[in-house]
Amino acid sequence: MNAMDDLKNTLKEGEVIEAIVFGDWGWGGHNEPKPYPVPKEKKGVILSEANATPMMDGWSFNGGFGSPTCYATYIWTNQRMLWVTTYDGATYLSSAPRNPSSTMPEMSGGG
Repeated sequence: MNAMDDLKNTLKEGEVIEAIVFGDWGWGGHNEPKPYPVPKEKKGVILSEANATPMMDGWSFNGGFGSPTCYATYIWTNQRMLWVTTYDGATYLSSAPRNPSSTMPEMSGGG
C-alpha cells in the first residue's frame, strides 16, 4: 500500500503535484498506526511532493468499509484540488478544478 501511488494513479496528463497537507488519521486519529506515518508536527503543514512521499508508504487513500484508514488530506496540483471522500466507510480521492472552468460537475459519494 502506498498513498502516493494512489495519488499518482489519479493524476491527469500534464498534472503536477504542487502541495500536500495532511490532517488527522481516520476520524480524529482513531486507530492511527504507530509509528505515526505522518508525525504530529507535520500535520496541517504545507509539504512538497518530495517531503510528503516518505510519509505516504504503508497506507492507502482507497479503503474498504468502516473507519477510514488514511489521513484527511488536501492536495493541490496545477489543475485540481483533491481531497479524501468517505462514503459508507469506503474512502477514495475526489477532486474539483483548481480554477473556474466550463466542466460537468460530478456528484461525490453514493453510486
